[in-house]
Amino acid sequence: MSQSDRQQIIFCFILASTALAVAMGIGRFAFTPILPLMIQEGTVHLAQTAWLSSSNYIGYLVGALSLLKSKRHPLFVVLGLTLVTLTTWLASLSSFDWLLVLRFLAGVASAWVLVSISAFAINWLKSRQVASSGLIYTGVGIGITLTGLICSYFIFQSATVTIAAQSSLSPLSSRLWQYLGVIALLATLLVTFLLAKINSQFASTAAAKANPTEATPTKATNTNPTSSSIPPPAKLKLANVLTAYGLFGFGYILPATFLPQIAKQWLSGQSYLLIWPFFGLAAALSVVLSQGLQHRYNNFSLLGVWRVSQIIMAVGTLLPAVWQSLAGLMLSALMVGGTFMVVTMAGLQVAASQVTHYPKYNLSALMTASFAFGQLIGPLTALVATGNNIWLALLPVSAIVLLIGVALLWRPYQHQQSSSHV
Repeated sequence: MSQSDRQQIIFCFILASTALAVAMGIGRFAFTPILPLMIQEGTVHLAQTAWLSSSNYIGYLVGALSLLKSKRHPLFVVLGLTLVTLTTWLASLSSFDWLLVLRFLAGVASAWVLVSISAFAINWLKSRQVASSGLIYTGVGIGITLTGLICSYFIFQSATVTIAAQSSLSPLSSRLWQYLGVIALLATLLVTFLLAKINSQFASTAAAKANPTEATPTKATNTNPTSSSIPPPAKLKLANVLTAYGLFGFGYILPATFLPQIAKQWLSGQSYLLIWPFFGLAAALSVVLSQGLQHRYNNFSLLGVWRVSQIIMAVGTLLPAVWQSLAGLMLSALMVGGTFMVVTMAGLQVAASQVTHYPKYNLSALMTASFAFGQLIGPLTALVATGNNIWLALLPVSAIVLLIGVALLWRPYQHQQSSSHV
């Protein structure tokens, strides 16, 4: 591999993980650590948070559906990140009605980036025989962790500021949205620059390879049949995979949206601030661990990863309803945060393995749309529940839904197993 190829691969990893960190860590999930502060400041009320969450998830669904036939992946990465930047900064200035619109647009933008990066970066890296392409999804956990740390730091600092000093400042939640908007802008500029670098280098490389006198033989030109002895992945039932992914969206979204608020309600002091950064750190590390296991145990299939991870997630989702302590909530954050990106990654790559069987569909967009529909229903269930202990009823429901999704993935594949790996 040439120095130019290695440089392009590094650029691709950086731009993909950065794009996902902004789109998901800020565009999708910054609302989660800021939510308890917005409720405390009176910017929104608890009943309104379900509407804001649902608005974001409707946008996520619309964004995924809008890309069902699109192939312009780099364009939608840049457009999505630009829209995340604008909606994040404008959230600092908006009333509840405008927040509904902004959260919708942020959902559209997040789906654009996730679908486009999954289609562009994964395929780009695999075309260069990069085995660990799934590591780009560490960007989601890194984004959640950094956003959580930033929000936790300023919230903790504000607790030491006198009331007189606070009265001379704008609400802290508004300032946090502005800070994150600036970070999103800088990251968008970096991703745009790296995309331009990759495209320009790719164009020059393609031009060189078009000249047969300059082309050099590679391992891909080896026609020895033993070099491609791995059989293609078996055809899966698309309806089962899509339904299971939608149930995953429903099951994980309540803890992923409300875990800091649950912690603030049940814990004293500022200890609840630890929950969300820990959630993101678990997400980032879980992707790395999953990749390591895949390379160490070649028979550890994507579907197996998905099933085991979703069972662990179900237990973690149920945990706060039966163990209302800092230890219980931290363990829940570890189990849900440490599996939701593994399931996301496995699900999208299961879809990618089925492209040859379903050539008429953009499977990444279909999976994301199913996921978005499931997570849209999750917060709406909070609207029909009342009382201070609604989580005691809703979290077990989420856990049951996750286990139903596992059953859908298990039964059709009792006698066949995908040979595709992360």
